[in-house]
Amino acid sequence: MMKYIIDKSLPLPLYYQLKQVIINLIDDEVYKEDEAIPTEHELIEKYELSRTTVRQALNELCTEGYLYRKKGVGTFVSSKQQLDNQHDIINPSVYKMDRVINRNGFICKTKFVRCGIMNAGSDIARYLEIEPGESVWYMDRIRYAGNKAASFSRSYIRKDILEDFDQEAEDAAQNFYKYLDSKGLVVSTVREKLIPGWADKEAREVLELDATTPILIIQDTGFKEDGTVIEYSVSTLDVSFIEMTATFKRG
Repeated sequence: MMKYIIDKSLPLPLYYQLKQVIINLIDDEVYKEDEAIPTEHELIEKYELSRTTVRQALNELCTEGYLYRKKGVGTFVSSKQQLDNQHDIINPSVYKMDRVINRNGFICKTKFVRCGIMNAGSDIARYLEIEPGESVWYMDRIRYAGNKAASFSRSYIRKDILEDFDQEAEDAAQNFYKYLDSKGLVVSTVREKLIPGWADKEAREVLELDATTPILIIQDTGFKEDGTVIEYSVSTLDVSFIEMTATFKRG
């Protein structure tokens, strides 16, 4: 996973890659709340990008609430409260995997792979807002574009809020959020992070990729209306034959 790198060989816009790098640095607290990030000139030199590319990335991050500007001083990292107030939530319908695949002219099919229980590591615990070591369900799925495996996904949900999931996981895999709705665990908002990079060994085997095939890591965190985290999922998408587009209506 190339969290802090711009890779010009990937079929992703450079401004978008820079946005994701900066978001990752904010999430990992390399860039801390209310601290200044590097200047435009420093970003241009560090990542070997044009001024137009850097400005587009910074402008969008300011619009989305990750950053804010102080005139004549610099660009700073927003606090979590400021970010929440900007409604930094991506509509789940934009990058919902089946819609992405269908929009590219393929018929999407979902295959259930496995379900089980594991102890949450520090990363999973952080996203689910639980203590490391707590028990969580995991569910693996593969989505096909026609006959080609296009995406490998793993979803996590706390075991203490969902009993006997293993008995229903195969059916739940076909429409996971609808299944959660039926259990009273309604996901009202989804925060989504997109990270360009290369697939790990497991994803390469499932998706039949070689080590040079570009992929997109899609991390989704689903929240209840009151802000409680319900689920966290990580998907690896083969972007070598998938094009992602979205149209937004201005509010």
